[in-house]
Amino acid sequence: MSDPLIDVYLGFMDEEINTVLNGLLTAEQKKPAAQRRPVLLVERGTVDARGPVLEWPLTRYAAPQIRVVEASAAAADRPGEDATAEGVLARAISIFLQSDDPGDAELRRKSIDVIRLFDVRDLHAKSTGKPTKVSLANPVLSVVRFQYDTTGSKEAPIIVIRSPEMGLQPSLMSPYIEFLLKAVSAASSQWAHAAAQNVEWPVRLSCFGAQGGAATSRPPGSLSPICASLYVGLVYGDGPVQPSIAIGSQGGVYHFAAKVGSKAPPMPTDGLAAWFNQWHNDLAVSRVDVDPRYKRNEESWVAVGIALKDVISRLVTSYTTTTCTPEVSGTSPWFIGEEQKRAFSAVGVTGCNMEDYWVLRSMRAMALERVNRDPKSRSMMPVLTRGFLTRVNADPLSIDKAVLDAFQDDLRQKTLSDSNYGDLILWGLHGLPLPGDGIGMPRFAEWSFASHPVFKTGDTFERHLYGFLVDEGERVVVPDPFFIEIATDLLKDCARLPDSAASVFTQPPGNEALCRIRDAAKKVFETWKAQGPQPSQVTGKAIADFVYAFIGDGKFADPSQAHHVKVWLRPGKWEGVTANSVQDAVSQRFGDAAVDRAFYKASNIVALRRHTPSAIRR
Repeated sequence: MSDPLIDVYLGFMDEEINTVLNGLLTAEQKKPAAQRRPVLLVERGTVDARGPVLEWPLTRYAAPQIRVVEASAAAADRPGEDATAEGVLARAISIFLQSDDPGDAELRRKSIDVIRLFDVRDLHAKSTGKPTKVSLANPVLSVVRFQYDTTGSKEAPIIVIRSPEMGLQPSLMSPYIEFLLKAVSAASSQWAHAAAQNVEWPVRLSCFGAQGGAATSRPPGSLSPICASLYVGLVYGDGPVQPSIAIGSQGGVYHFAAKVGSKAPPMPTDGLAAWFNQWHNDLAVSRVDVDPRYKRNEESWVAVGIALKDVISRLVTSYTTTTCTPEVSGTSPWFIGEEQKRAFSAVGVTGCNMEDYWVLRSMRAMALERVNRDPKSRSMMPVLTRGFLTRVNADPLSIDKAVLDAFQDDLRQKTLSDSNYGDLILWGLHGLPLPGDGIGMPRFAEWSFASHPVFKTGDTFERHLYGFLVDEGERVVVPDPFFIEIATDLLKDCARLPDSAASVFTQPPGNEALCRIRDAAKKVFETWKAQGPQPSQVTGKAIADFVYAFIGDGKFADPSQAHHVKVWLRPGKWEGVTANSVQDAVSQRFGDAAVDRAFYKASNIVALRRHTPSAIRR
């Protein structure tokens, strides 16, 4: 048996986790059975043992058989002991969900809120303090075990956790992550005992995901190791909403305010991003939160009065090693536009996302609860041996005007047929495979814009997009972001109609039409689970029936072109456009943020899959 170490992999979006999960499974099955580690996934809600898992059918995984154990407060009272790795972890989670230990009450309350909020997505009411329509039903998590031969193995498990991006309230992620890490710590004691060891197994935490570019030096497809993150956003807690600009790291939290003598107005709750964009050069450390029980020498010099830009530049220098130059990312709970990216870049931030600051806060909480503690006390947090944050940059700092204009023009040539819609739905059900992977990507799903003449000069393509080579390296392919959205979101959102009408239609049809579309969408999912991902006429007919209902009842037929269908746009996702399709937006112009979003969606899938091996620890 190797030195016991529990690897925990944390991610947020499905596409950030499924390739890592599959890479872990592939690596484990290359080992002899007695040296293999169990791979567990903690996912919110109930997972069907037939799949899909993280938007992939089980056939996409190296270990296509799974076992699912429910974790809930109700499950904590069920008799019987499940000694498997997944059973031990599910039991620990269940007990924590039920526990009434006063010391953990606040953490448990916030964690249950988060689980419920993930399911009902009722974040706005939560952030405003208004009554929420949150289900009081028992929150459920699922522990999924990918099954393969581990005969004779007593190796520590690998645990993959999905904590989706939180949008309005990313600060809720910290208690959710910490809740699950405490459950892992409780389970690790039992795993160590089963392996005849008396010392709790420590945790190595790895976080891997995509982010937007905030520096010209970090083009799409590049990797960024993160040592700290600058948060510009709001902090909710249990009291009034407060604006916050702070750097989080494993060694401390450093708060910033306008320097003495600055003409900057008070930091606002509304319009904080615009305030930061204007006054970032006037910011200096106003408060240092460092616990004496755990200090990092790399950060010992941080003191009140040091300018924000100087703090970031010295952090990078302090953490630089012979093999790695780390970076400081930017975190905000909203879509980060070009002006904020430029402000981030001006102070030394290289990329931006919605989560890094809160992940670092959770890592710090783990360290604080385990170091220099009273030997008579017992911390529920696991021992953190190492913590890694790695980001893949997926879109540029800014987009050239010539590229913006070309993008607007290219949209007018975009078109689909009803059979194309069916192929996209099937591509999405297969988990968006790329060329050479399973059924591959439909040829028409290649983003034709990537071969536009505007990209033929200099390094214009490399500064804006990231693709993969096909045809023996002769051609670069980038998936079409609008077709990706049809493949991944249309069927799922339609299956929730009429409740999800605002997520599908700018001007929804009547309730009867919505119900017909919903029933057809549900039929696709039911048929897919029954038939499996192998080619099936039954599945094909169910998809065709859905497309027919969506086009007809949703009024997506294109009267200007025979046999063509309008290209769906997700409502509210494309700045500057209020139409329901590309064809209906002929008099509207996609805003810069919408173009940036398209570039992000086009590049992140390819970049994440290309760099997945770098996220897997050996």
